[in-house]
Amino acid sequence: MSKMEGDVSGFNIDAPRWDQRTFLGRVKHFFNITDPRTVLVPEQELDWAKVMVEKSRTGVVPPGTQVEQLLYAKKLYDSAFHPDTGEKMNVIGRMSFQVPGGMIITGFMLQFYRTMPAVIFWQWVNQSFNALVNYTNRNAASPTSLRKHHPWWAAGCLLLPWPQLTVSTFQ
Repeated sequence: MSKMEGDVSGFNIDAPRWDQRTFLGRVKHFFNITDPRTVLVPEQELDWAKVMVEKSRTGVVPPGTQVEQLLYAKKLYDSAFHPDTGEKMNVIGRMSFQVPGGMIITGFMLQFYRTMPAVIFWQWVNQSFNALVNYTNRNAASPTSLRKHHPWWAAGCLLLPWPQLTVSTFQ
């Protein structure tokens, strides 16, 4: 009997899968929960993952459940549900969407750099995307106000395009 097919009665779903004291263990954990493929998982499967994780925490899992299924449920749960609130996160704000979303936006920023309105628009899109990712993955245990975030978002939208606009003006 392999480790993945073993008895789940003593399985601790919250225990790290990889040794978090090592760099490689932390990298494996990060890549596991930021896997872009988890963005494409249907809502019903995410809800199933949440139920499985919650049942595993109470020690009540359906008969025939394998460790591999619990590990997959935990991966989906960690990638889609906020660790502090337990609420399902916005798809665009999830860490698993940051790389594909950022690549798409960067592609548009590289393509449409010739006019000032385009630079400002794509800078606004980029800054808004990053603000959404940061807000979605915030520490929800500490209260935060949107009033604190708005000035920084506005400053990023207004100030960050200027170096590129200056360079493109002198070409």
